[in-house]
Amino acid sequence: MPIQSKYSSKQIETILDQVMDVLHDNEVSVDLSLMILGNSITHVINSQVPTSQRKAISDKFVKALSASINLKDK
Repeated sequence: MPIQSKYSSKQIETILDQVMDVLHDNEVSVDLSLMILGNSITHVINSQVPTSQRKAISDKFVKALSASINLKDK
């Protein structure tokens, strides 16, 4: 059974498009994009998640990221 998000697909896509536009407009390379996004994730976890839950949240994030990566060529 798929996980139901409390956020609409439109809200997610709108914000994702805005983030991607910033990276594209600044001609950011793949490695710098990943560093920026990784630092953003670290900032969110460190500033908004209680210390006692950070490890569990980061583990869940890594698992979700790994599961979402497309391993086949388009």
